[in-house]
Amino acid sequence: MATEATKQTKFRWADIEDNDAEDLTYLLPPKEVIGPDKNGIKKVIEYKFNEEGKQVRVTTTIRVRKMAVDSPSKERILERRSWAKFGSAMGDEDDDSRLTMVSTEEISLERRGSKVEEPKVAAEHSLAQQAKNGAVLMLCRTCGKKGDHWTARCPYKDQAPPPANGTVDKPPASETSSGKTAYVPPSKRGAGAKRNGTDMKHRDEENTIRFTNLSEDAMESDLRELVAPFGPVSRVHVGIDRKTGMCRGFGYVNFVKKEDAERAVLKLNGYGYDSLILRVEWADPRTN
Repeated sequence: MATEATKQTKFRWADIEDNDAEDLTYLLPPKEVIGPDKNGIKKVIEYKFNEEGKQVRVTTTIRVRKMAVDSPSKERILERRSWAKFGSAMGDEDDDSRLTMVSTEEISLERRGSKVEEPKVAAEHSLAQQAKNGAVLMLCRTCGKKGDHWTARCPYKDQAPPPANGTVDKPPASETSSGKTAYVPPSKRGAGAKRNGTDMKHRDEENTIRFTNLSEDAMESDLRELVAPFGPVSRVHVGIDRKTGMCRGFGYVNFVKKEDAERAVLKLNGYGYDSLILRVEWADPRTN
């Protein structure tokens, strides 16, 4: 319940600068609190200025009640502590021990709406870890799914947008050539015999390894992803049938470093890839 009483101010308004934004609360008397009395009635008296600039008094009456909280008494607590032990605590001689069961399960709490930060792992490190664990390193270049299907058998290839650069995987040109088959060093080749990154016709045999028992759906990009965890490669080639456009079951990979090629032979020889067991060995030197 609140009541207002108006009375004239005792200061001269002409002495105060006419500024509506000025705070004049310092001119008001302090707030008064009376009670509470035996009936729990408390009065709060406050002063303020009304819209006309006159000082008014606001009296607020409040009823105060005390709520009783039922808490166990000290005597009852001491009585329970004197009880005889039972159950799992019977054999415990330590009187200070108050626990009979401890949960060892680790429970992690998450705040609602908070984003869980996933650990960031580099792509090369992830592929290397999968190679050690014996996982199948397949990655569809159409839909991006890993370990589900090959690129040539992607069920979403009709829904995928066309490639930005307009390139389409094609089988390499025929490796047969007419004329002499003598080896010509790269430094002495003519301008018409340019080196191709995927043409293994003039590959460096020292760091080259041969893959056999490849799947018919295997492509150069799949073979490159398979050997990526072991080190950089300069050229990759997969034998393609010109009539069917499918893999002929073999391929070559030329590593930049010989030690990377050695690790690839040790890890991938006998490795399960697309339901087949790969055979990886050093490529035989070409006879002139």
